[in-house]
Amino acid sequence: MGNLFDDDGYESRIIMREEALLPNYLPDGLLHRDDELSAIAAAIKPLLKKRECDNLFIHGKSGTGKTSCVRFVMKQLSEHSPSILPVYANCWETPTKASVYNRIIEAMELPLPRRGLSNDEMLDRILQFMKNYQKPVLLVLDELDGLRHQDLLYIIARSNEKQGIVFGIIGISNNPEFVSRLDPRTRSSLRFSDMEFREYSQEQLYGILKDRAFLGLAESSYDEKLLRKIALQVDEGSARVALELLWKSAKHAENSGRASITLQDLADCDLGVREGARVSGIEQEILDSLKTGGKTSLALFDELGKNTTKRQFMNHIYSLQDKNLVSTKEPPAQAGKFASKVWELRK
Repeated sequence: MGNLFDDDGYESRIIMREEALLPNYLPDGLLHRDDELSAIAAAIKPLLKKRECDNLFIHGKSGTGKTSCVRFVMKQLSEHSPSILPVYANCWETPTKASVYNRIIEAMELPLPRRGLSNDEMLDRILQFMKNYQKPVLLVLDELDGLRHQDLLYIIARSNEKQGIVFGIIGISNNPEFVSRLDPRTRSSLRFSDMEFREYSQEQLYGILKDRAFLGLAESSYDEKLLRKIALQVDEGSARVALELLWKSAKHAENSGRASITLQDLADCDLGVREGARVSGIEQEILDSLKTGGKTSLALFDELGKNTTKRQFMNHIYSLQDKNLVSTKEPPAQAGKFASKVWELRK
């Protein structure tokens, strides 16, 4: 056998630009989200004049374009003016104050000593930079329910009271109840404006798939029937799932040596995509626990919630519900307030 990585001269007959098929690809234009894009831009425009903007809480089911729209606006903001520093942090990856502060400091290109800095020292450096350069910061916190140190929201929001400091915050979550579960002091300081992203229709999904297929696939490798089949069978209008199905179907056909994608390729990939919903470590523990049968919120918390608060733990359960991985049924009559729901794996 020769080296597995030697180039045998094979050229793809199906996938021309793979990045254009991936859910995280940011095209030059986003279909069917003009109103949402305009609303996000309008909310943060005051930052251009060094004034406080409207903080946004953006929510909606997975695959409705929340993150893509915010990233698109951030890109256009950076192209329009260097006077604002946009900072993106995914709270799955940066769940603590220290990790979010580090992300901001990296964007500011500030040096950090080898010994590291305390949270207070990092915040002081951030605020001093903003004051010295009169540079507002737009902080985007994606997957907001993954943030373990929720007092960060209060600290950032109150920083605007310091002279020469202007912070804007955009929070993104699948969980529409996240803000209502924050403590009143934090909610009052944030003054979030609510923005809901609704599901894409089947026709809208078809348009998105058609646009991406044109960018990423050979013209003869797919047809309208395939794209409409994907749009038809995707639950809850998720563009993320639809695009992943198209991409994996193309890979499946290509690996099978064909020059076009068949409906059988789609069928072979469908189940794997649906079962591949991303979950955090504690969410996987919840799913594993429910394999033995339904359990109350309190029972799950007693078993798995040693390193978190009840509010944060419930956010993980609600996140699993949003991903269609768990469902709830009526509780026993004697259940207390926290144990008010019985959870089980979604059939």
